[in-house]
Amino acid sequence: MAEPSMIEFDKNLLLPQFYMSAEPLEGAELSASLAELSTPKGAESFLRVFADVLRAPDLQAAVTYFCSWYSGVVTASMYFPAAAGLRPEFSAANLSVQLFRLENGHSLNFVIGSRLAQTAPEDEAGRDEWMREGLAFFYGQTCRPLFENFAALSGLAVGMIWAQLPGRADYFAQMWRSHPQFGPMLAPHRDRLEKIYEQMKTLEPDLFGRKKNPFDLRFRYTPHLTDPTEQIQLRPSCCLYHMLPGAEYCYNCPKLSEQDRAKRREQVRAQ
Repeated sequence: MAEPSMIEFDKNLLLPQFYMSAEPLEGAELSASLAELSTPKGAESFLRVFADVLRAPDLQAAVTYFCSWYSGVVTASMYFPAAAGLRPEFSAANLSVQLFRLENGHSLNFVIGSRLAQTAPEDEAGRDEWMREGLAFFYGQTCRPLFENFAALSGLAVGMIWAQLPGRADYFAQMWRSHPQFGPMLAPHRDRLEKIYEQMKTLEPDLFGRKKNPFDLRFRYTPHLTDPTEQIQLRPSCCLYHMLPGAEYCYNCPKLSEQDRAKRREQVRAQ
């Protein structure tokens, strides 16, 4: 089999849903590479500032909120190989994050350094294995050290950190299946997107340092807050939003009882 070639990918492939850019954006309060965040000193420096931006009482909410934004990179790790036929270097050394303190909140932006990407093999079987290899590297070599370091530093269970990602990955799957704008755009790549999504859910648990693959789960649903004809997905794990000033548990938080959710529905629909 011929050696894969390398090309520099088009910056326009970085969709807004990835929270990524090819160059640093102006105005960041703090920046760090994922390699730095995979060390105790680097992670503590970043998470303490992020916790201050969030006005969180400790580092745990900073970790879950980081993962909420980082789920965009997870989405990109599926999109590029399946839809673009490219495998960028999603390594801890080639990815960095910028933190922005906004007037009414915050944002994170992930920057990919080198845009060199490996092109997909031409044969379908080779491409399948190539896609799986890319996922295994990303989760085993980039995500796992980062998350385990976050867990050790914050005291948050590492399983709770991993659990911040599956809901967003599934949301991306719903986009290519049925979104009125992105569905048609991604329709030509749907079979490969479905394949890489299934690959992600069947990666060996050891890659994640877990007894079970964190993406291999069955989502639970609850009635929509305002529309009784719809159901919405429960989060796989709490995002710790309720730890922030003036906040309460999210309606779709797994920690909230069905009785409490029913009360919220009654209150909202009575307005």
